[in-house]
Amino acid sequence: MSVRPLVIAHRGASAYRPENTFPAYELAIEMRADMIEIDLHTTRDDAVVVAHDAELERLGGEGEIADVELSVLQRFDAGAGERVPTLDAVLDRFGAAIPFNLELKRGVERSYRGMEAAAAAAVRARGLLEPTLFSSFYDPVLARLRDAEAAARIALLVSRRYPADMIQRARALAAEAINPEDPLVTRDLIGAAHDAGLAVYVFTVDDPARMEQLLGWGADGLFTNRPDVMRELVDG
Repeated sequence: MSVRPLVIAHRGASAYRPENTFPAYELAIEMRADMIEIDLHTTRDDAVVVAHDAELERLGGEGEIADVELSVLQRFDAGAGERVPTLDAVLDRFGAAIPFNLELKRGVERSYRGMEAAAAAAVRARGLLEPTLFSSFYDPVLARLRDAEAAARIALLVSRRYPADMIQRARALAAEAINPEDPLVTRDLIGAAHDAGLAVYVFTVDDPARMEQLLGWGADGLFTNRPDVMRELVDG
């Protein structure tokens, strides 16, 4: 468990800069976040890329990331003229500066072919397995990641859509943490997770009063779009 709660910048400092872009990551580091959470998808030509949505709509396109090649995806504007980055580019630029929580996503209709092994290989190749936390809402995705990389650190993401048996599911995956959605979190849940040897990282919390409550209950970290606000609370 964390001695000090982790300030986890959600998609970077995304309250202030376009999410999942280099400027958002740079600002998160300036704001002294402890970790940055980013979202992974795979293009048709098997490039692992960083964007939140499987669909291209918010980037101004049609269809989904899995339908297009990297060269096409990077024509879209991810915000303020930024392009959708690859995982390799993000790790090369920032991997030595701050740990990452890599969320493994799925396509609209199916999982991405080989993404788990590719993401793990990218992290391992840079000597970043120890600080990197992998997470997903999908138990089979995390199971495939564990098969691909036995040393991977895993957290089970849990939303209100499927909250059942989160502690048991996490333990079955040999996870070290659960990442539950904020409305699911109670003092008792945090206590039960700790009793099971699991850390608790809560998403996504921007309200300072709720931050204080969760930290008072013993949350090990919070995902936030405003890492500067949480940093001030943690540092007192």
